[in-house]
Amino acid sequence: MTTQESREQEIKRLNAEKVKQIALCHFYSYYVRHNMSDMLAYVGEDVTWLGSQSNFVAHNRQEFENLLEREIKKVPKQCVMKVISADVSQVSGNCYQVTGELELRLPVQDNVYYTNLRFSMMICKEDGKFSIVSIHTSAIRKTALWDDTQVLKERQKQFSEEGGENIQDPVTGVLQLGAFKERAARQLEDISKAKNYALICTDICNFERVNNLYGMQKADKLLADTAKMIMASGKCILLCCRSVADHFVALACYQDFSTFRNMLNELCNRFVVEIGNEYSDAYPRLGIGVYRIDKEHPPIQKMVEYANLARKSLRTNTTSHIAVYDERVYTQLIRAGKIEQSMKNAMAQHEFKAFIQPKYNLETGQIVGAEALVRWIREDGSMIYPDDFIPIFEKNGFIVELDFFILSEVCRMIQRRLQEKRHCVPISINQSRVLLQEKDYVKRVADILKKYDTPPRYIELELTERIFRDDLTDLAKMMGELRNLGIRWSIDDFGTGYSSLNLLKELPVDIIKIDKSFLDETESSETSKIIIRKTVELTQELDKTVVCEGVETENQADYLRGIRCDMAQGYLYAKPMPMEEFEKLLDKEIYG
Repeated sequence: MTTQESREQEIKRLNAEKVKQIALCHFYSYYVRHNMSDMLAYVGEDVTWLGSQSNFVAHNRQEFENLLEREIKKVPKQCVMKVISADVSQVSGNCYQVTGELELRLPVQDNVYYTNLRFSMMICKEDGKFSIVSIHTSAIRKTALWDDTQVLKERQKQFSEEGGENIQDPVTGVLQLGAFKERAARQLEDISKAKNYALICTDICNFERVNNLYGMQKADKLLADTAKMIMASGKCILLCCRSVADHFVALACYQDFSTFRNMLNELCNRFVVEIGNEYSDAYPRLGIGVYRIDKEHPPIQKMVEYANLARKSLRTNTTSHIAVYDERVYTQLIRAGKIEQSMKNAMAQHEFKAFIQPKYNLETGQIVGAEALVRWIREDGSMIYPDDFIPIFEKNGFIVELDFFILSEVCRMIQRRLQEKRHCVPISINQSRVLLQEKDYVKRVADILKKYDTPPRYIELELTERIFRDDLTDLAKMMGELRNLGIRWSIDDFGTGYSSLNLLKELPVDIIKIDKSFLDETESSETSKIIIRKTVELTQELDKTVVCEGVETENQADYLRGIRCDMAQGYLYAKPMPMEEFEKLLDKEIYG
């Protein structure tokens, strides 16, 4: 290799390194997931100014990390960071593809926000200036890096006013948000009485998992296919744009809203069949928020926010794909925002309590087990019910720490009772789908049991049937690892999901909990009676324990005894109660 060639290679390497630094510093300084708009980053900003810092060029990995650490200190509420990987490749003479993976969190945040972020961005150099052409990001767990987004908002506004946005999104081919808002505003200047308009916000649920499991190239293909499907879903779709990340905004016209809603439902169903099956391990699906546009309508951006609020109101534990904005949605989202703002303080102030509901042997009437349930009791004595906060925590990831907290509380109680030579019974703890996706889930469960010296035979981990998907291989392996330690597994709501019998075949399950809905219908439906009776016979023949939950009447208890069901749980016997009351109840039964 000649000296000239060597020098050219070194120049290319240094240029590539500088691109990398510019991209990552920009990413660190301005990456925000805003609570209302889900803004991640935006295209077109001139980031050359970052390169003007003294000693900006780093020649090795350590220098690079030191550089970033220096730059981050200049940002308000800076985050702790570690570069896992960062690679750059020259796509063309002036265009670079930057990919990487980072770990970051704020010093003021606890470990629930410790997050891996994977990103890809295209950087283009023209006239000696670098600018972002496109950006693609993915977070294992959604997180807010800091609350103050005013700087980003102001720069975004200034950038938009300068007309810097491109018209077409480079990944999907649909409009970018700025062009969409301009064209949609023109479209709505003269609303005809013969037509009704709606603005819809769509996002791909579990898109982060697609990115993590299949890679950025497949994730980009998913985005492009989704855009094509939205545009091809009907003549009613007038305009479509990719607003940010995996979010799309569309303007539609319709005559009958019921027909229009059916079309959106069909879009969601087609997405699962025609696109989602290609990424079955991640189970992507669509969530859609709709804002119905009146003649006296607010600005486009405000309507986007309203439709987005409706989308955010969709709960993870329902089969609904579509939500329409109204004042009720607004009230719910305001309440959800307050819950999110207070959740960490509530944990620090011990407002989350483990309540226990006993399980009874139907033959003897004795307490033979229990279920731990979470309750949020505020400082003023008021209660926030699980249906109000669990779906929110499942979305923002806080459910992980809450589930581990309840497990710890149960183990602490068992440890104390064993030390005091008092009787213990197995207690089941609900495990969310988000928790099961944690890389170190098995280790953390095992560590908690070890910390409190809790015999695994007293712990049951409970999964609701609604969380299961077609591919159970990884789940079965993880369940098997904990079962080998002596922990037992329970399936809640058995019979309400798809292919219940397949779960008995594929998963190492010990306990089946028959859903309350079947028991409620036993007095009026012979079919429900047969289902419960045959479920009891089948599961017992497979050497599994059967629990029927939601028992409220003596007639129901008599029926369950008659078909030899093992255990019952419900208000007939006892409501969920504070842990200390459960201990008194258990002591009274055992010791009198």
